[in-house]
Amino acid sequence: MTRADTLLQIKDAEAKAAQTIKDAQEKQRVIVANARRDAITRIQEAEAKMREDNEKAFTVEKSKVSANKSELITKGREEANIARSRSAAKASEVRRFLKESFDRSL
Repeated sequence: MTRADTLLQIKDAEAKAAQTIKDAQEKQRVIVANARRDAITRIQEAEAKMREDNEKAFTVEKSKVSANKSELITKGREEANIARSRSAAKASEVRRFLKESFDRSL
């Protein structure tokens, strides 16, 4: 083997090594790009699930608040009706008392 053959073999080996490095770098870029895509997909799916869970929880709480609101309104109306009936019953009594007090003062 001559010196020229040896140099040619070295040159070919260097070219193969450079090509192997280039191929490995390209594979690495593809792997990283796929991993980023997968990560983005997973994050988007997790965010969508979280939004869905939040919507469900919000709906449940909203219905609880609505039921509580209706209950409180009904209770308030009942109390207002009781107060009205009591005041109507006592109104004539109060008028009589005031009239008597006024008459006594004269």
